[in-house]
Amino acid sequence: MTVSVIVPVYNAGVHFTECMDSILGQTYKDLEIILVDDGSDDQSGKRCDDYAAADGRVIVIHKTNGGATSARIAGLKTASGALAGFVDADDWIEADYIEKMVHAQQASEADIVVSGHFHDIGGDSQKVYSSVAPGIYTRQQLLPHLLYGGRFFEYGLQPHMVTKLFRREIVCQVQMNVDERITIGEDAAVVYPAVLKALRINVTGICGYHYVQRQGSMTRTKTRNEMEIYVRLSAYLEQVFKDEGVWEIMAPQLAQYQKYLLFMRQMQIFDARILLPYGGIPKDSRVIIYGAGVLGQKMYQYLRETDGPDIVLWADKNYVSYRRLGMDVVSPEKILDNKNYDYILIANTVQQTADNIRDYLKGMGVVDEKILWFSKEFISSDKYLNLLCL
Repeated sequence: MTVSVIVPVYNAGVHFTECMDSILGQTYKDLEIILVDDGSDDQSGKRCDDYAAADGRVIVIHKTNGGATSARIAGLKTASGALAGFVDADDWIEADYIEKMVHAQQASEADIVVSGHFHDIGGDSQKVYSSVAPGIYTRQQLLPHLLYGGRFFEYGLQPHMVTKLFRREIVCQVQMNVDERITIGEDAAVVYPAVLKALRINVTGICGYHYVQRQGSMTRTKTRNEMEIYVRLSAYLEQVFKDEGVWEIMAPQLAQYQKYLLFMRQMQIFDARILLPYGGIPKDSRVIIYGAGVLGQKMYQYLRETDGPDIVLWADKNYVSYRRLGMDVVSPEKILDNKNYDYILIANTVQQTADNIRDYLKGMGVVDEKILWFSKEFISSDKYLNLLCL
């Protein structure tokens, strides 16, 4: 069975070589590798052509820049494989990853095969899986926890396209309908509608995709017109769920997803008080941020740009790897050396992880009242969603 592997390429840089070596070196050889040069203005386009000249399985598409959705659509229009998968040009996959995914598809005859992924930061690598247990599901079985796992914020099924192997006709049917202007949440705009088209979904314990966090990768400049994109994404998913007759069960899940996206990318819009989702932080507070992942980086950047709380310390257990990326993160033990703070803000969106961090900090002797995470009101209330103007 031929697998079409679609790789959007835009100014891919030095990491493109590692990505391509990992794809070309797959133990599963029946591949159609489609490189979509999305208007690169460096040497990426030429490098794509060099790969095509060296390996007959590689096809190159050169197009004007249009973003990930546009590149994936272009790749799927060219693809001819029975199955389709996706790899980002600055990530890499383990040598037997595609072989394992194909075997899982053949054994289950699934329309979509789901894997976990490794989150690589410096020398550290952590496995990330969906909260849905491994197994073979119908769409009806997945619906109650498809988008939202039930605790803030935990996906039911992770939305990443790169950790899915699709029957090509299903992903084509869905991807072609996605507005190319949706540049935030574009994976969710494909994965969840695709599940609703699938007869069988195989959620596996396979983990062979490496998402690599590079220096500055999480603190990029904000996308222009982000709120318009959120509105467009939300309206699109709402319409899909209504068309598929699942709106009643998906509406509360979509509401939590919207809230999560807004806070991750637009913290300031909540702030009648600083960091309102945390219950509101007085402007003259001195705070410690615990966590240097996506939310920690966003929060650090936001508070530095805000006329509000001073950041006393930024701590994370994985501080060595983050420091290698040029971030001013220290060991959690440093908290014990600094008593002059008002609050420790847990910068993690997953409730179970936040609970574990709270217990860890209390074990260090931190007073519980000084440890803040999202308030119960923020998690349970839908009143913030009027910020989307839907």
